[in-house]
This record gives sequence, C-alpha cells and structure tokens, in this order.
Amino acid sequence: MKNQKGFSLIELLIVVAIIGIIAAIAIPSLIKARAAANESAAIGTLRTFGSAEATAMSRNGNVPIGIASLSTGKYIDEAFTGTGVERNSYVFNESDVVSSAKTWHFTAAPNGGIVSGDRSFGISEDFVIRYTTTSTAPSHLSGTVLGTT
Repeated sequence: MKNQKGFSLIELLIVVAIIGIIAAIAIPSLIKARAAANESAAIGTLRTFGSAEATAMSRNGNVPIGIASLSTGKYIDEAFTGTGVERNSYVFNESDVVSSAKTWHFTAAPNGGIVSGDRSFGISEDFVIRYTTTSTAPSHLSGTVLGTT
C-alpha cells in the first residue's frame, strides 16, 4: 500500500463545520460591538458640535449658527456641509437654530443599517446629550438624558 499524505474529505468537512460554528457564535457579537462603536462615535460627534457651537457663539456675539456655518468657519470637519450628512451609520441634522431665541439643536439618527445603533441622539443649548430608543432623534430638549439609566 502506498504511503498516503494529506487530509481526507471527512477531516476537511469537520474543520469547515467547526469554523462555521465559531463564525455563527462570533459574528453577532462583532455586529453588536460595531453598533456600539458607531453609537459612541455619534455621541462624540454631537459633543464636538456642541463645543464648536459654544466657541462660535462666543466669537460671534452669542448668535447660534448651523452645521454648514460651523463647517465653513472651520469649527468642525469640512465633511459636514450641512444637514443630512451620514457618518458611521448615523445621519446628522440640525433643527431649531434660531438666532433671536439663541436656541440650537443637533441630532444623530441611525440610518437603519445592520451596524447602526439602537438609539438616536440629540444635543441642545444646555449641552446635554439626550437619546430616544427609536429611529427618530429626540426633539429639542426632550428625550432621556444620556447616562441616567
């Protein structure tokens, strides 16, 4: 009989089955970790918007400005050209930017993809991040305060 070298078909199928089982266990955890990272990035971006708004208001006579103006004024990343910009599976928008009332509100809502987070976020002139557990971002000064539950 010849000296056979290599793996049999059964051995290769067992290895493929083991790899499939490991992947089935690991992939949902990786997706959840990616969604959590995207949520964290959205929160960080909203905090940056809040800081940029405070800086801009202190430099222009306490008058709030929107995302496009923050970008043009080099307060935030130039990729934010206005509302509706998507980054890290979140869509960023502005609302309630009213110069006479000195109010502003920025939101981040998940785009609905598999690695989007489960929560929507918002920040207003009180610089508090709030969230809702829906795909609709919290309205001005509404929602659950982040870190309280």
